[in-house]
Amino acid sequence: MEYVRKICPICGSEFVVLKKVEDKAIYCTLECLSASQGKMKREKISSLMTV
Repeated sequence: MEYVRKICPICGSEFVVLKKVEDKAIYCTLECLSASQGKMKREKISSLMTV
């Protein structure tokens, strides 16, 4: 099995994933995934409120 190192865009932590799932693994933890989804929802709401 081959592994690659990635950097989480939310917290900046380095993490290791299998090479074959490299494109699917974006966040290091579920907490970072949840934070990114919350951030996206807030951006959508704020863009809708800007008139």
